Amino acid sequence: MYAINYTERPEEEVTLAGASKTTVRWLIGRNTGAKTYAMRLFKIAPGGKVPLHSHDEEHEIFVLQGRAKLLGAPEETNAQKDDVVFIPSNVEHGYDNTEGTEDFRFICVIPLLNKDE
Repeated sequence: MYAINYTERPEEEVTLAGASKTTVRWLIGRNTGAKTYAMRLFKIAPGGKVPLHSHDEEHEIFVLQGRAKLLGAPEETNAQKDDVVFIPSNVEHGYDNTEGTEDFRFICVIPLLNKDE
């Protein structure tokens, strides 16, 4: 068991092709003792986005701050502070904060598959 401040985890640029002004912190993952799930903190600055992409793992998201368009939703959908978002496995998704005026920050929990941190 441990408790640390989230700022003790390194903040890294998201390197997905087409992503801009986006960082991630792996708060909990395989490298920090987890065996089943990972918890990540994403920050998309105003003007930033994460383009459409998909993964084998599902995503459970809790929005901490801001508002952004959810790319890949069947109709135009926004997520904002205090919303929860569920993205099933292998569903294309992305986040667009290009029109935002504040950071879009969210916690994303995923199952740890063999390829994950």
